[in-house]
Amino acid sequence: MADWLAAVLTAFAIGAVLDLGNFVVWVGDIGVRGAIGTMGATPLTTWWAVLVGWVPALVWVKSGRDQETGLKPSRHPARMRRSTGAVSLTAVVALISLPFAAEAGHSATQEQLREKEAATQAQADPEGAAAPDPSAAGEPVPTVAPSEGCLAADACTSANTTILAPAPDAATGHRGQSLSLVNVSEEPCVVEGYPDIAYGDQNEHLLDATVEHGGSFMAEDPGASPITLEPSESASAVIGWDANSVHGQLAARSLWIAVLPGEERLSWEISLDIISGATVRVTAWQAAVLPGS
Repeated sequence: MADWLAAVLTAFAIGAVLDLGNFVVWVGDIGVRGAIGTMGATPLTTWWAVLVGWVPALVWVKSGRDQETGLKPSRHPARMRRSTGAVSLTAVVALISLPFAAEAGHSATQEQLREKEAATQAQADPEGAAAPDPSAAGEPVPTVAPSEGCLAADACTSANTTILAPAPDAATGHRGQSLSLVNVSEEPCVVEGYPDIAYGDQNEHLLDATVEHGGSFMAEDPGASPITLEPSESASAVIGWDANSVHGQLAARSLWIAVLPGEERLSWEISLDIISGATVRVTAWQAAVLPGS
């Protein structure tokens, strides 16, 4: 019985040392509550000792009872010694192996936590916006918006133009992004109206932002009027909005633009501080001002 209790106490001490090591290793990274959650070796090692340690003790007690009752010694003392030795060896091996098994499990847990942390950091938005959520519900950004009417035969369309959207400019509390519409065909085309604008969030869904026609702090709106673009000539428009905090928010992570509603949209991956519920304003297309004019 003393040997059994010694085995249990030894296993308890081993588990306690492992748990203390886990706590010290993790408390700096995940706090006291998280570090406590990594502990658990002590009950595991103790129960193993309780379950395994009784085997040699039982053999010893039975041997003592045989001697007290005067039972005839076994005709095979060598076999008895081998059996007792095998049982004892099994118990010792189990007690020795248990801490290594617990440590292996601990190492695997640490590796899983490191992988999870690395994956979380990889998904984290550098500006603090909400992390992408693959299970989030939402509508993909349409590649074409509803048309506002039929276009003339000589109209500027997605087939004969392209759009340039450089990085936005910033003023105190305000943002502005200039757009250029370039005629890439060999024939003149006419554009009249406002660009078609939409934004996608970090989940690749349509961002719930309101797009209004008109001027902003960053640009005045001249209003819609017909503009003829000769080959290689361009028209311009400006998107304006107020600065927003994106922390924890759905925010614009892609920009979608078409020359007019009903035409195919071009898209860019871009990080903007336009969040769900924000309002942006866009001016009408106007003739681009040439340098020096």
